[in-house]
Amino acid sequence: MSRLEELLDLDVLRHYDRLALHVRRGMGDRPGDRRFPGHPHTSGTEVESYVSYTPGDDVRHLDWNALGRLDTLLVRRFTAEREVPIHLLIDCSASMSLPARDGKYARAIELAMALGYLGLSSNDAVRAVLLTAQGPRASRVLRQRPGAVALAQLLGEATAEGALDLGSALAEYASSRSAPGVIIVLSDFMAEVPAIEPGVAALRSRNHDVHLIQIVGQGELDPTRDFASGVLRDVESGATHAVQLTPASLASYASLLEEHFAALTRLATATGASYLRVTSDVAAADIVTGDLARLGLVRRR
Repeated sequence: MSRLEELLDLDVLRHYDRLALHVRRGMGDRPGDRRFPGHPHTSGTEVESYVSYTPGDDVRHLDWNALGRLDTLLVRRFTAEREVPIHLLIDCSASMSLPARDGKYARAIELAMALGYLGLSSNDAVRAVLLTAQGPRASRVLRQRPGAVALAQLLGEATAEGALDLGSALAEYASSRSAPGVIIVLSDFMAEVPAIEPGVAALRSRNHDVHLIQIVGQGELDPTRDFASGVLRDVESGATHAVQLTPASLASYASLLEEHFAALTRLATATGASYLRVTSDVAAADIVTGDLARLGLVRRR
């Protein structure tokens, strides 16, 4: 089965038919199926409030019962019903391909497909963006379930290679998208958190609803699985470092890793984003129905 066929496997996608992305913010400009209480509009299906009539108001929305009872002209205002732009940003740097047998990048692609399918099924506008060393590579805006084919084609052709300044890439994307939406970043976030922070802050400054999903491999959590000593080479910078996995070095590594995770948590809290860490050995469907449901990003229709 080809990569494209795997991403479009109906037996897999059927797991998501009764699920939807739980969107709290990111209301778009186009009419859609999402309801946003607190944003009364001149048209819709659910009455939210009333305002006094002023010349130019649509007389079709006058409340004639109120006129008869109160002898005053009131105009109905409705709960805003809008489309939500969903932006799926996938880290395509070389670090996503390592450790090779952990399949971090493959899991990121599968999660992007699942989340995109949920958005398309809810009649939201979905755009997938591959953050590569050569710059972002974005799909067109996709709508409704037939858009899943174009989404799978883009994701199926993607590879993880080269160096990427994730913080700068996120900031650049923020500068090109002024209208609010939902931003889901899929990455291993294996970079210094202070370097990532400006990008996340830039996204939030544009009123995007930002979700950071970190995908880590078991080889990163337990380096003894793959080696005891040797020379490590950074696949993005080319720098090398001799390593001997002694009890002391393992303890230091574990401490640094936990601090890195804690720093990402603090970043999310400080910027108003959400943060979730998952391991690549968990199937994408289980992450969607388990971890993402507990996070509140996914719920039943």
